[in-house]
Amino acid sequence: DRWIIKTLIVAGITLITTGLTGLSWYVQLFLHIVEIESEERLGKNYSIGIIDWATVIIGFVLLAVGIVIYYVNKNFENHTKGDFIAIVHKSIDQFIAPDYGKLVNQKEYNIREITVDQTNLYNNGTLEYPEASIFQQNNLPSKIDALTKNVEKYQIGYFGLAHIPLTWEIGSSIADKFKISYFEYDRNKSSWKKVSKDNNSHPSINISSKIINPVSENAIIKIEVSYEVLDSKIFEVVPDCESFIAMRHPNLGLDSVTDLATIVDYSKQFRNQIDKIINNGSIKNIHVFYSGPVSLGLALSRKISKRTDPAFFIYNYNRNAQPVYKWALKISNSQPEIKKL
Repeated sequence: DRWIIKTLIVAGITLITTGLTGLSWYVQLFLHIVEIESEERLGKNYSIGIIDWATVIIGFVLLAVGIVIYYVNKNFENHTKGDFIAIVHKSIDQFIAPDYGKLVNQKEYNIREITVDQTNLYNNGTLEYPEASIFQQNNLPSKIDALTKNVEKYQIGYFGLAHIPLTWEIGSSIADKFKISYFEYDRNKSSWKKVSKDNNSHPSINISSKIINPVSENAIIKIEVSYEVLDSKIFEVVPDCESFIAMRHPNLGLDSVTDLATIVDYSKQFRNQIDKIINNGSIKNIHVFYSGPVSLGLALSRKISKRTDPAFFIYNYNRNAQPVYKWALKISNSQPEIKKL
């Protein structure tokens, strides 16, 4: 449609310009012959001036048709609904479904829901078969791609209440392929809310690092936002590392991160620490121990590059297990793997 509109408008402008500025000499010569012949044979004088004005009129008609079609198409596009693709991810427990009527302008967007439900594998506080959980979510990027491939207007939202390694696996798979809106479950109101309000005065995350064993191929990053992560529990499963990096929110708590600016800033700081680790060419494994909201965890994991980064191990915490970090998910340039401890 757009090339038709462009052709009509260009042709119209060309004809108008030609009619007003005059025709080239060889066209004028041809039309002069037509003028003489038409007067002799038909008794009518189709002068060059008449033809000039006819050219201008036809040009205006083509230009008008092109402009009308353009605005009709634009109006149609503006009133065509886009798609809001909701990723509903749950592995810990069933939760209240998002009220899309309050979260999405349904006059502008149709709702397309992708549900990843792994709760049937969660019993007595334990995810019994994490390998099966990974298998269930492996095709999520291709599902998103299928829903967005031929759609010009869409948004993607993530609604998750899932184990940390599973969330991080989704985030690392999506990476920077799509723009994602983050939604958090409000425990006080028993409803979902979009993480959108920017807080330019958010507290900076505290970062400290130390070298433990210069010849080790392991690095550790612990991220404390909701709860404290004990070093003693970490060293039970990763006893040796070259560098130990701690990122800690100054005010630990379940609701310590509530705005998008904080998520963007902390994600940038996380990537900076990864780059510092990579500068040490001997590191082959980065072990991550995370305590924080789902939305921030998803954003952090999107900073991982499966193609170029070392292997990541994302640990799952279960206070009733021994050790408390009983299993971890390996994220690398190959298929995700479960490491049981």
